[in-house]
Amino acid sequence: MNDTNTATAIGVVNSREGDEAVRRAAKTWKPYPCLLTRRELQALIAEQLG
Repeated sequence: MNDTNTATAIGVVNSREGDEAVRRAAKTWKPYPCLLTRRELQALIAEQLG
């Protein structure tokens, strides 16, 4: 590992000191499907973006 990657990794670790541990989802977790069609999703996104 080069010095840049080491410095970046140390910076990330130091920035999280005092914070709660990051919770990670279980490997078997999957999101629930939203049951919207692709067309409905596109319409929602278009509406939100304007």
